[in-house]
Order: sequence, then C-alpha cells, then structure tokens
Amino acid sequence: MIKRCMQTLLLGLSLTSFVSWAEMKPLEAMNMAGLQRSLGQIMAKDYLMIGSDVKVDDATKQLNTSIALFEDHHAQLKAHPTNDEIRAALGQVEVIWSAYRPLLSATPDKAQAPAVLAKAEELVKQTQHVTDLFEKHNGDAASHSINRSGWNRVLTQRTAMFYMARAWGVQAPNLDANFDASVKEFDAIMQELKAEKAPNDEIAAALRKTDARWQFATKAFASKDFVPTIVAVNAESMFRQLNEMTRLYAGLKGDQL
Repeated sequence: MIKRCMQTLLLGLSLTSFVSWAEMKPLEAMNMAGLQRSLGQIMAKDYLMIGSDVKVDDATKQLNTSIALFEDHHAQLKAHPTNDEIRAALGQVEVIWSAYRPLLSATPDKAQAPAVLAKAEELVKQTQHVTDLFEKHNGDAASHSINRSGWNRVLTQRTAMFYMARAWGVQAPNLDANFDASVKEFDAIMQELKAEKAPNDEIAAALRKTDARWQFATKAFASKDFVPTIVAVNAESMFRQLNEMTRLYAGLKGDQL
C-alpha cells in the first residue's frame, strides 16, 4: 500500500518538472515555489524512515527523486522572470541546500538526525520566504490560496517528519513541541479552508477527502504505540489530495476566487 502511495506521489511531483521554463505561468511558478517547501520536509522524513527501518526501499527511492526534483525546480525558479529580491532569496536557498544535501546523502545515523532536522527547518523557513515573495510579486488572490493550501501540503510531511523522529527516539530540541505545533497548525488551516467557499466542486471534494484523512491521522497520532507505517501512508494520501487541490487553485483565474 505505501509503495503504491509513494509511487503516485513521485509521479505527481515529477509532472511539475515538465513545465517549460519559458512558458511557466505566474501561478505555476507560485505553485512550484510552494512545493519546494514540501520537498525539503519529505527528504528529512525519508532520511528518518530509512534510519529507523521503515519501508527503506520506498523511502530511499522517494529521497533520491525528491533531491533531483528540488534541484530541477530550483533551476526553473531561478530562470523564471521575477525581481532582485526573489533572486537574492533563491540564492540563500542555495547556501542552505549546499549544507543540507550532503547530510541527506550520507548513511542515516540517529546521532546526525538532529542536524538533518535543523537544516530541514532552515530550508523550510527560507523556501517559505521565497513563496511569500512570489505571492507578493504576483499580487493576486489565487497566489494567496496557493500559499495557504500549499502550506497544509507541507504540514502533511512536516507532521510525519517529526513523528518519524519521535518514533526513532531522536534527541532533538523541541521535537515534541514542534510536532504538536504542526498538528495544531494543520487543523487550524483546515478549518480556515473549510470556512471559505470553495471556488469549484473539485476543490470542495479534495477538501472533504483531506479532512476525512486528517481525522484518521489524528487517531494514529493519539495512539499509545508508534505506528510509523500507518502515519507514512496517510501522510502521502493527504499530500496527494492537497497537491491536487493546490494545483486546481493554480489553474484558476483571479475572478474565480
């Protein structure tokens, strides 16, 4: 089950890289910038899964694909016409990535896991900054929706990342607090998205499916025993649904929101 979920996730992410650099539209660039946030968290989650012997083959394939996609997307974003502020922010992403990538490429080690989590945190903050700048640069309501729904896409992997670290017994600062905060934030954004009127039936359906999966996830989180495989499968399912919902937002025109 998890293998099929991961293969579908990787296919969905790979399709993003087929956008022509010259033809990429502003909302497509916005979506790609937001997706970089997720890839950084996915890679740390996979590192932790490999280290803790949770679906090692699947996690290894996903990690390698995510590294390649992150680098491909970064090159596309650099080539997209923007402004000096965004280009400078992307340059800072490269600085963080140059330190993060070697950690991910090394054999997973519990002693090194806190360093991986720390770099994942640096990267998600900087890629969020880039995403915010793209929203500002585009200046439309659709970009804001992509940013917000896309952040919940990140949180599916962020909650799973922290969960895997806890299940492996990683000793990292504020691990439990970060996990709890991510769970609360996901729930808050879900409530926000549900309170808004969905712009079409497809987005409304994706939102309902994600909410149902989220209710299941919270039960797994509350279990006294760690269930990393169940959490991983559910995280990929929610990611696919939110990835589709964000993609739908990216295809909308401003007057549809």
